[in-house]
Amino acid sequence: MTAVPHDSEEDTKPEETPVASRRKRAAAMAAAALQRTKAATARAIAASKSGWARAGTMRRDAAQSKVAQRIAILADKTADHTKRATTTAVVASNTGLTRAAEIGRDTVLPELKRTGARLKERTRPERLKSDYHDRLLALHVGVLDRSIERLFFVPTAETVALEGLTVVGSHRDQGHDYRPTPYCVFEWALAAIDFDFSRLSFVDYGAGKGRVLLLAAQYPFKAVGGIEFAPELHDAATMNIAQFPRSRMKCRDVECILEDAAGLGTLDGEAVHFFFNPFSREVFAEVLNSIVASYRESPRRLYLVLVDPIATDLVEQSVVFMRVDLPPAQRIRAKLFSPYEIAVYRSLA
Repeated sequence: MTAVPHDSEEDTKPEETPVASRRKRAAAMAAAALQRTKAATARAIAASKSGWARAGTMRRDAAQSKVAQRIAILADKTADHTKRATTTAVVASNTGLTRAAEIGRDTVLPELKRTGARLKERTRPERLKSDYHDRLLALHVGVLDRSIERLFFVPTAETVALEGLTVVGSHRDQGHDYRPTPYCVFEWALAAIDFDFSRLSFVDYGAGKGRVLLLAAQYPFKAVGGIEFAPELHDAATMNIAQFPRSRMKCRDVECILEDAAGLGTLDGEAVHFFFNPFSREVFAEVLNSIVASYRESPRRLYLVLVDPIATDLVEQSVVFMRVDLPPAQRIRAKLFSPYEIAVYRSLA
């Protein structure tokens, strides 16, 4: 048998028809168109996003621009207000300074001058000494004398003006106001007497209300006497002597007489003569001359105790008395706390 050869696979593949070819070209064109559409869509989307981004940026820029404009407007307004306020403040400040200068010139400066004058017056040595004296006196009256003042029937702490009193004798114009002797000052002064008190009599010139008489009565003097020329004060002294507690009196021979000291003689015996500046220098000279004359007739132990003295030179010129220092402790206390000077003298005999 004769073999019939078979054609190859390519030979067996059917031939493409024109329709199939057109379809294939159409599919390829559709795919290409689809790719172009996708690419165009992607570009459109990208362009849209870019546009929106630019639009957002533009909106933000516009908004920021508007805010900046508003801020600029506000800044301008604020600067204007600040300028006006500053101008007003400067004007007000100038007006205030002018007014302050006027007030200072019309009120403050005169007040400063018055204050300076008062300060200058108060810092003068004499004024400082006077103020210190007043405070020391207040210390004695208000504190140190209170215990002894309670013992008096008639109060003795107040000063009494001489012009409101009647007097005996002719020396009204030579007398001084009544002032109470501070208790401590009296004790400091008597501490200078280094003699047997029982041999001495005590005499108070210008006895007032009897305070010093009753302070002396608490020492063992031989006798205690006072001289007062104002009846009102003499009556008060007499009442206080009568009512003073006898338990405190070491000397009970106490008396106050109503007399003018200038016309009265002096004691013959040994004595302490006490003066709290009761009268003028002239009357004191008369009384001192009487004491000196008595001493020269009969030399004996005499003491002069002067509180707030005005004529120590007369005592020293008499040449029969020498000054006696207070003991150290009393001298220091008197120096610091006594409102009055204390001078104690004793006779040369």
